[in-house]
Amino acid sequence: MSHRMIVHASTEHVHIVIDDAKSFTVCLNTRMCSCGRFQHDEIACSHAIAVISYRNKHHEDYCSTYYSNKNFQDTYAIPIVLLLRMHLEYSITYFGRRTAATNYKKKPDRPPSNDCKKGFTEEKYKKE
Repeated sequence: MSHRMIVHASTEHVHIVIDDAKSFTVCLNTRMCSCGRFQHDEIACSHAIAVISYRNKHHEDYCSTYYSNKNFQDTYAIPIVLLLRMHLEYSITYFGRRTAATNYKKKPDRPPSNDCKKGFTEEKYKKE
């Protein structure tokens, strides 16, 4: 998308990018674009990529450190333990007994009554 955009440099860091009939203002110094994606996602939008290519710079330098390969590896370096597995292990060794969670059977019981209890202003409490 950025290859078909026209870039006009206003200053060293501020550029006007024309995309079809719309124009956008991109500031590389503050990492802002008038479309809002550059500052919101903290990753270069198509307008910013057009400016970065125009200036012959690397687009990786304008991405947040949250998207770096090191942060990605650090995020998944800690093993993830599923809660379901922890629950099953707890139910199997509950108080030293070996019981499985699937052995539980609900005892037969009366179905719950759907009758609503009468409020203070309803028939039961009204004076005649």
